[in-house]
Amino acid sequence: MPRNLTVAALGDVVRIDLSRLTDADAHAVEAAWRDAPASADAAVAPTGDPHPDDSPSVTALADVSREVMLSDLSQRVTLAAIRHARGRLWMLHAAGVALEDGRVVVLVGPSGRGKTTAARTLGRTYGYVSDETVAIAPGGSIHPYRKPLSVIERPDAPKIQLAPSELSLRPLPDVPLRLAAIVLLDRRPDAGDEPLVEPVDLGDALTEIVAQTSYLPSLPQPLRTLAAHVAAAGGIRRVIYREAESLVPLIPLLADAAVPGPAPREAATADRRTTAVRGPVYARTFADDAIDLDDPERIALLHVDGAGKGTVRVIAGVAPALWRAAGGASIEQLTDAAVEAHGHPASGDPRVAVAAAAAELVEAGVLSYADRPRWRISDAVAWVDSGDRAVVLDLEGGGGAPLALEDSAALIWFAVAEGAASGGGRTTDEVVAHVAAEAETDAVAVEPDVVAFLGELLTRGWIVPGT
Repeated sequence: MPRNLTVAALGDVVRIDLSRLTDADAHAVEAAWRDAPASADAAVAPTGDPHPDDSPSVTALADVSREVMLSDLSQRVTLAAIRHARGRLWMLHAAGVALEDGRVVVLVGPSGRGKTTAARTLGRTYGYVSDETVAIAPGGSIHPYRKPLSVIERPDAPKIQLAPSELSLRPLPDVPLRLAAIVLLDRRPDAGDEPLVEPVDLGDALTEIVAQTSYLPSLPQPLRTLAAHVAAAGGIRRVIYREAESLVPLIPLLADAAVPGPAPREAATADRRTTAVRGPVYARTFADDAIDLDDPERIALLHVDGAGKGTVRVIAGVAPALWRAAGGASIEQLTDAAVEAHGHPASGDPRVAVAAAAAELVEAGVLSYADRPRWRISDAVAWVDSGDRAVVLDLEGGGGAPLALEDSAALIWFAVAEGAASGGGRTTDEVVAHVAAEAETDAVAVEPDVVAFLGELLTRGWIVPGT
């Protein structure tokens, strides 16, 4: 006969199939999950009651020890609930405790940072929300996840799973739960007796926060959603402490100190038009979301690959100015944007520094080359190789005497002609590199002259872009 247990997890109902278990093991599951009845979470779910027919389900393992079965079940219920809530809730790998008025302090940290110990200690004074995952809905409502806690009874034995009430952790207040504060836990053996609280800029904390977030790319406007919750909670604070007991009086102070900040800003961009021959043309790679970060100025970017994996990058220094300007921009236009934002460097050519920075952004996948035409000689001209000169006759320009191209002009012409002859043609960058190699000089030094002469040839109709 089917035997199911329904539990509340992150705003959903998860069905646990107990039909393969002995009566004793089934009772053990029911005891471990007794503080997560489905009806309790449904009562506070801001999006409406969960729908059991659509809820995830897991089957408890049989033919293993009870400790292994309970531990495995806790992990799989968590994973099932997280997957089912993807795209709807901001889910943090965190502990959470609630004050009597429903304000929740979220304690974020990777495994081993002390979340479970903190949850056990704080949960005796404040309502136990979770020691595993805190789910935050749009508007800041919080779904509890009162799963069993994994407790080490003996170092040589598996962890056991105990219900919160069995550990004397307090029930939730009978009011809706809402986000009050976000705290990065930093437990250190050499910390002082009193916890040290320090504000952390979102840009500095972003890598750590993202690492503890489940399915961030699935959220609508992921970075803006995350930043909006952080702003509503008054920012992020890091708490450096030694013993969890010292956090008990700190919780209401953290909640009271949270002053909502301004909403996040989407990072502004600029689109530009430029000629195809002005060296490389830079464009922004598609970012699923981008927000401005202040003090100092930075931009956080979220790029999601074809497999749905998200990568968050924070760019700083001259990079934000280049990223904003790179809507089809030449190196000259990027340099202008950098100088406008940061002024002229004390020494050196700003164009060289900008070119190097732009190349790093291309390598990192933040920028790309928007337009790389491969040049070829136009059918409108005839020409001959005359040793170290190229003699060109314009067939459509009204006749006239042939024009002899010498020195650097000849090198540029031959670079274009040889590239086309070898198949495909050469890009502007490749022409620059070829000319520099032939002249035994630096590519940066010859690039302005090469770009200018290619522009003149294009204007005359003597070269044309190919593919």
